[in-house]
Amino acid sequence: MRIYLTSAFAAALLIGAPLTFTGCETETQREVESDGDVDYDTELGVDEAAVDEIQTDAEVIGNEVEEGAREVGDNIEDAAQDAGDAIDRNVDLGENAENQ
Repeated sequence: MRIYLTSAFAAALLIGAPLTFTGCETETQREVESDGDVDYDTELGVDEAAVDEIQTDAEVIGNEVEEGAREVGDNIEDAAQDAGDAIDRNVDLGENAENQ
């Protein structure tokens, strides 16, 4: 169940990340040249707080995904052990039946 919640959280971040980038900063300067021509210079920047927030969110998601993967691996290992135990019990039953 936890892996599904982690996946949903990751999807929400990926969907929400572009919305965070709407906080990009632009700075436009108007320059009047000596000949009277007007020149506009626009510089693009990124809001550092938004970048930090995205990085923090990505780290949290990475940790959740890692934990979820570890849990899935443990569950697979447990299931494989249970299957092996069941096979061993069936083999033992078969050998006992042959011996009687």
